[in-house]
Amino acid sequence: MSACVIAFPAWRPADIISWLGLGSVAISFAFQEIFKYFLGEILLLLHEPFQVGAQIIVENFEGTVEKILRRSTQIISDRGERVIVPKAIIFTNSVRVLTTLPHRRTNLRLILGYETGLPEQLKPWLKLFPKSKAFCPKQLEKLIV
Repeated sequence: MSACVIAFPAWRPADIISWLGLGSVAISFAFQEIFKYFLGEILLLLHEPFQVGAQIIVENFEGTVEKILRRSTQIISDRGERVIVPKAIIFTNSVRVLTTLPHRRTNLRLILGYETGLPEQLKPWLKLFPKSKAFCPKQLEKLIV
């Protein structure tokens, strides 16, 4: 007759604590993205940096906000492309909201021909710009001449 031996591992409290520590580190790495999305969603809901219809730039994406969903924001670019930006990207990167102020400054490059005088070429362009303090057509003509 042979004897059957059943072996039980000798678990000490220190071993159990170390395994629990390793398990918690593994779980925290596994749920890191989920927590980032959740925290980003809560902070964006509380802060509301932009609304539907706002013009924004996030990373290399620029366009008009079409929808703000739970996990992402949908943007329609100027070319008509729909870009879906995750909330984690919006939360971790800077967002430029272009429609917070009623007016924006921009630079335009005009190509003018040599055969026509400068005042005749500028008249149609000057009619397009609104009459505001920021734009002064007389100073533009002085600078170009």
